[in-house]
This record gives sequence, structure tokens and C-alpha cells, in this order.
Amino acid sequence: MSSSPGFPALIGFDLPGPQAGTRSQRVIVTALLDDTPRADWLRILHRLAWPSLRLDHGVEQIRLVGQGLHFVGAITDARALSASVRGLFNEVNAKALDRRLAAMENPLDDDGPGSAPAASLAHATDPRLDDVAALLAMPAVPGMLELASAMTGMRFVAVARVTADRWTACAVHDRLDFGLRPGDDLVLETTICDEIREHRHLVQFDQASTHPVFSSHPTPALYGFESYISVPMFRRDGGFHGTLCALDPNPSRLDAATVKGFEVLAGLIGAQLDVQDAPAGEGQPVVSMAEALSVLSRQVDALDALDAAALPEQFRAVTTQLRALVDGARAVAG
Repeated sequence: MSSSPGFPALIGFDLPGPQAGTRSQRVIVTALLDDTPRADWLRILHRLAWPSLRLDHGVEQIRLVGQGLHFVGAITDARALSASVRGLFNEVNAKALDRRLAAMENPLDDDGPGSAPAASLAHATDPRLDDVAALLAMPAVPGMLELASAMTGMRFVAVARVTADRWTACAVHDRLDFGLRPGDDLVLETTICDEIREHRHLVQFDQASTHPVFSSHPTPALYGFESYISVPMFRRDGGFHGTLCALDPNPSRLDAATVKGFEVLAGLIGAQLDVQDAPAGEGQPVVSMAEALSVLSRQVDALDALDAAALPEQFRAVTTQLRALVDGARAVAG
């Protein structure tokens, strides 16, 4: 574990290659850090970065993932941006140090280096947070994500809303300190979920570095994970909603039964979303929670019917937990 006091050093940049054509497109410039910055440091960075980075360099978003700080936008001169970021880092470190010294002298006058208070999602005006609020209103979702983490051995699990232009975390189970909270975005083009939105199939691999396809894929290297699974989630009308995904820096060894259990959980979450916000009176009957749970119950029955001798004891425990989830949701639904 790093002994850094929370002032990250800038150790280099990952600059984009030459862009073909003249059409404007989003570019990602990544600042590589020696440590993950604290919340107070990031707040100062954001205060000092805008609007100059947008006006001078075309930066639209700044997103921290692990020890990489991604600057995203219609960036035309990545080297000029990197020079500005170096100066910005020096200024942020100086102000962060001044603030921490002041907090030590007057501890009651400062909120400390914790996370900034989050605005209530119930009163948010950003329409993309409707899906976040819907997930957070489901009391069973945290347990489902924890179960997904236990059954896969992956310490980061999320439900993501994925559209043609955004990736937004709606619900998160994070034992990796990955840094995402509900409502946070990743740069869409850097995600495998964006590819799933297009082909609509499950993606799973146990070890990216030895995989014939994902060993050369930029996403595992960018976010620093080896094992990964992501299942598409659909609305009742067949429309793509997003994904249930999990990842970990360590390799995994998922069997077919565990993958199927992960799909069952994705289906259960998707069914609850449909029941919660499906509009009535549009020519299609609204699927009731009881009907959705009946379908999911049959999926769990299929898991139970698999050759018990072929299933590890850990997975038999998972099917028991899945059964309890379905039965409990059915009892709540009446």
C-alpha cells in the first residue's frame, strides 16, 4: 500500500495516435499517476480546471479511474494539453496542502478530506439519473450485487445504463476502490459495454492477458483488470437497457453454471426495472412482478436440475441464495 500523503505525482501521459480524417471526434489523453488522489484533491482539481481546459483545449470531461486521470473531448493538440496539465497539477498540490494545513489548525472549520456531499437523486434534474434513482429505490439490488461478487469472485460489480453516447453507473458494489459511484460516467468508447450494446451478447473471459482477443484489447489494459463478465440487460419490449458487469485485477475460473447464475441475476434486476417503470396503456399488457418472478423461478429450477455431482458446493449455495431472492421478491410482490 502506498505511503503517499494523497498528493499524486504525475509520472507520464498516454497520448492518442494520429487521427485519420478531419471529422471532429472525441480524444482521450490519460495522465498516469503514482497514487490514487483523495476526494479533496479531486475537488480542487475540478475547480481549477474549468473553464480553461474546455476553452483552451476542448476538454469535455475529466474522469478518474484507478491511477489514470482521463481528459476527454475534441482535443486537437494533446501535447499542449499535457503541458497545461503539468502546471495544473503543481497548482492543485499547492492548494491541497494549504487546505490540509488550515484544517489541522482549525479542524471544526473544515469538512475534512472526505467525499463532497452528494445531491439527493430524488431532486436531481439530470434525466440520465432517473435510471440511477430507479435502481437505488430497489432494496434487493445491493444484495444481488453482493451475491454476484461472491459467486464470481470479482470484487467490482455494477449495473450500467448504456446508451449510444453515455455509460452511467446505476448501482455499484465496489471492494476494489475502483472509484465509481452511482451516477458516475465512464468514457463510453473505452468500455466493453459499448460493444455489447452493438452486438447484444454476453462477454466473459477469465484472464485478459492470455486471451486470444482481449490480450490486445485496450480496455482491460486501460482499467487494469484480468477477469471480466458482462451480461446485456433488456427491457420487456426487447430494447437494450444496459449491462450487469463484474471485473477484477485477478484472473478467475468461471464455469458455465456460474455464468448462468450471473445471467439469472441480470434478468431479475431487468425484470424489476420493467415492473417499476413500465408505462400502462400503450397497447401491451404491463408485465407484473409475479409474472416476471415466475419466469426467473423457472430459470433457477433449471439450475437446480443440473447434475448436482458436476456442481461445486459453492455454486449449490449460490442456487439456494438465488431461490431465496426469488421467493423473497415474490412474497413482497404479494
